[in-house]
Amino acid sequence: MSDTLQVSGAVRPATRRQAQPVRNHPAPAPARRTAVTPVPRELVHRPRAEDVLITAWRRLGPGRFTVTARWPHDHHYLAPRHGRHHVLLAGETIRQAGLLLSHAEFDVPLGHHFILGDLVYTTDPDYHVAGEGPTRLTIGVECSRTRMRAGMLAGSRFDMTLRDGDRIVARGHSHVNVTSPAVYRRLRGERLTARRAPGPLPGAVPPELTGSAADRDVLLSPTGHPGRWRLRIAPGHATVVNPANDHIPGLALLDAAQQAARVLTAPEPFVPYAFATEFRRYAEHGAPCLIEAHRLPTAVPGTAAVEVTGTQHGEPVFVSTLTAVVPHR
Repeated sequence: MSDTLQVSGAVRPATRRQAQPVRNHPAPAPARRTAVTPVPRELVHRPRAEDVLITAWRRLGPGRFTVTARWPHDHHYLAPRHGRHHVLLAGETIRQAGLLLSHAEFDVPLGHHFILGDLVYTTDPDYHVAGEGPTRLTIGVECSRTRMRAGMLAGSRFDMTLRDGDRIVARGHSHVNVTSPAVYRRLRGERLTARRAPGPLPGAVPPELTGSAADRDVLLSPTGHPGRWRLRIAPGHATVVNPANDHIPGLALLDAAQQAARVLTAPEPFVPYAFATEFRRYAEHGAPCLIEAHRLPTAVPGTAAVEVTGTQHGEPVFVSTLTAVVPHR
């Protein structure tokens, strides 16, 4: 997701007891009207302008900001399906807003690396796509546990509330640490120049099971074992692959997690409203990444929960907990 994902000691994601649908409350005074032109893609670490979700921002006070965003209805990968916004949009919006503020308000130079410890969010399961054009959102941001070093951000927690007008669409947070290029080079060593090795793409799980629009978007390859798949990424995928990354991007890991949860629970529909991920280490190029999923008990009536883990060389790369509303029969 960010330029760099994970270090040891990351904050654990929210517990299942916390994974309840968001409740709507009166909105604060609206921010002044802002333009709908996306911010420069470099500030949110996206190689393509069409993947930029953030449009503007404004400081409200120490550690408090308002950010505006738009969710596209015609994106080739993150488009709505069955009247619902893509499950990754809230998480990607939180990620981009944190990156933008780190650069624009906390003086992190471009070229520094962001280590994302976790990404946790809960959405309104009754919120659906409305209208033909993009959905415009206002995001309230609160920064806490902020650490500065040499006049720029070294780390912070970003708490965000996403609203469509007066309606709360999602709430979430992420913990971020920032490292300089020199420290990152020492940390990564020879892996700094690693890229995906050429070779045949493994076969895909049927797209209809993963909720994908096409075979190219499927991130799971069968292994012959129930609840276990191998991560597959189509070379040059316009949204999932960032050519500048020396590791597998976090967006691929998050989407693989939600796809695995859908396949595990099929033929029951599983559309998560809560998504909590802890990143443990880098997902490296050139080594198989196994994705495993199993059901979890949940204390919230009328919901189902799935835990998904990714491992390489027997070591955990990430752990995700996804919670969905069980449809009435």
